[in-house]
Amino acid sequence: MSRRKSHGGHDDLGHDRPWVYFMIDCFFLVTQFFVITFHVRSDEVLLPQRLPPGGTKPSASATQDNKKKMSVHVTHNGEVSYECMQKPVNLAGLTEMLGSASQGGAEVSVKVSYEKDVPFADVMAVFNACSKVKIKECGLLPLRD
Repeated sequence: MSRRKSHGGHDDLGHDRPWVYFMIDCFFLVTQFFVITFHVRSDEVLLPQRLPPGGTKPSASATQDNKKKMSVHVTHNGEVSYECMQKPVNLAGLTEMLGSASQGGAEVSVKVSYEKDVPFADVMAVFNACSKVKIKECGLLPLRD
């Protein structure tokens, strides 16, 4: 059985590498996706909104706000314990301290830190206590090794 070559250099079965066409189509589709979805982030639009009028740095007195800042540290030595402003308290005492700090409509900012071995559910209890007493600004301090 001998094969005959046609004039175009293809074999008799009519296969002329169809996988090449699929690769070319895929290449163009992927390229088109990246060309269409690409956009450059520009922070220049947001910059004037961050600066005070006049374009200078704000003074130290202007950056201080009237919020009362509270720190809460969560530890776990057999049982969970909270330190609010360096005073050891349980969860009920913590909720009471946060409630008394936010009385009268005072704005309170709470920063929560915790040890490595503390279950995160005990950390979330601080956030729940803040939401009970309607403290809106509550955040985590990053862990340090």
